[in-house]
Amino acid sequence: MFRWSVRGCSEWSSRFSDRRRSRYSWLFAGFRSVRVSAPEPGTPATAGPYPRGMKTTGVGMRPGDWPEVLADVDRQATWLRRSPDRMGLAGLMRLYDVPAVSIAVRQDGAEPWAGAYGVPFTGSADVVGPGTIFQACSISKHVAAFGALRLVDQGVLDLDEDVDAYLRSWRLPDSDGWRPTVTLRHLLAHTAGLSYNWFRGFGQDEPLPTITEVLHGQPPATSPPVRPTMVPGTAFRYSGSHYAVLQQLLEDVTGTGFADLVRSLVLDPLGLVDSSFDQDFPHRRGDVAHGHHVDGTPLRGGWRVQPELAGAGLWTTPADLTRLATELAHARTGDSALLSRELAVDATTPQVPGGYGLGTRVYDDGRFGHTGGNVGYSCWLATWPSSGTSMAVMLANDGADEVLWTLLTAAREVYDTPPVRAGAVDPVGEYRAWDGCTVTITDDAGALALQVPGQPPLPLHALPNGDWRTAALDGELTVRERGGEVVLELRQQDTVLTATRPLVRGATLEAAADVAADVAEGGA
Repeated sequence: MFRWSVRGCSEWSSRFSDRRRSRYSWLFAGFRSVRVSAPEPGTPATAGPYPRGMKTTGVGMRPGDWPEVLADVDRQATWLRRSPDRMGLAGLMRLYDVPAVSIAVRQDGAEPWAGAYGVPFTGSADVVGPGTIFQACSISKHVAAFGALRLVDQGVLDLDEDVDAYLRSWRLPDSDGWRPTVTLRHLLAHTAGLSYNWFRGFGQDEPLPTITEVLHGQPPATSPPVRPTMVPGTAFRYSGSHYAVLQQLLEDVTGTGFADLVRSLVLDPLGLVDSSFDQDFPHRRGDVAHGHHVDGTPLRGGWRVQPELAGAGLWTTPADLTRLATELAHARTGDSALLSRELAVDATTPQVPGGYGLGTRVYDDGRFGHTGGNVGYSCWLATWPSSGTSMAVMLANDGADEVLWTLLTAAREVYDTPPVRAGAVDPVGEYRAWDGCTVTITDDAGALALQVPGQPPLPLHALPNGDWRTAALDGELTVRERGGEVVLELRQQDTVLTATRPLVRGATLEAAADVAADVAEGGA
């Protein structure tokens, strides 16, 4: 059988990833609005219909099943197995001082579902509903990019034209006599290399800057002036500056205020009646989730005002966000009347290695969407094309990272599909991890097992994508050609052991494709 042994390694050297993901790094007609109350305190948790690891494509689960899932979620995000550390959403909200959570799920061929939990602000006797609006934070960029791409489709804008051809009210300043060429594509993909800015908003009684004053860094703006700091197109660096320039560009080109422009391009055509970039919208609406700090303290005045609309100014609901996400997913297959397939594919393709698409974060597992965090709020939006599912979560708290991450992990357990790996090779051979540590894979009758000195063989099981699962532990093994050598990676929870050996040409792992086909057909 295949065995792998480790020789000369006194310890496994790997780096733990940050368990605390930053909230700033992080994606139609007939919708039935459903108000769902949170479980009462003390309600016993149930096992839920989809135990951890049993669902991978969302097949068999419908959006309306989510209330039962939310009653018992796993807090150990890095485990591949169910852990005993479980809690219902209501318990997580109490633990992290989150007064309001709103969730929506939309899936092709199924009835959409939306649920709202909690109260609009700490101490309120009212309850929130699926129509309660939240700040969408940086998901605003995702929506603004959709509007900009519609103008590209209409021939008003060109993705690869210098933005100077469109800007009238502001120009990108020279830097020591040098002025870079920045395009719309660069702005949308955060590859323009402009100065880093995060916009914290303004109190409701404070003077507000225009977007031109924001770009110049002039009072009452509180952020520094936007200027070039990197060579455009060479690297990804997320910054609100890119979307401040986008906002000015769209207003200069069309002669229309940004909020009205995006309403005509995106919100109205999609029927997003609970959404607006107008900063007076929450006052007119009334049904608003107030922002809260990490300790549950409400924001003074309820929320902060965001004049940087394209980057952080959208008010909306999860249900409206999933309508937009579904439209983008349909556009990728040529099934949208609003956006061309070519641009939708471009939007969901990283523009540089490790970067975003056009206004869209793209993940290795095929998922795409956006995340966001404003003062008082946090949120995420994700689409899984393999199951035709989009999901959005919005919180009235700016520091409840575990709540956001736990809900995303619960969704990924249901909807993730393993990426199809390319470049499989014969895994047999000796691999060097570091000086004094080698890893060897041997073949014994075609069965796969992993062996570490002093431990019994650990059986491995083939996955449909050509990887191998260590069913007894939380591990996954990949062997791939990369850069002229064979690279072995063993993933265990959130650690990775990497080892390499020279590539022997012609030694392809044809058997892996056969095993993968058998697994896909249920024959293995």
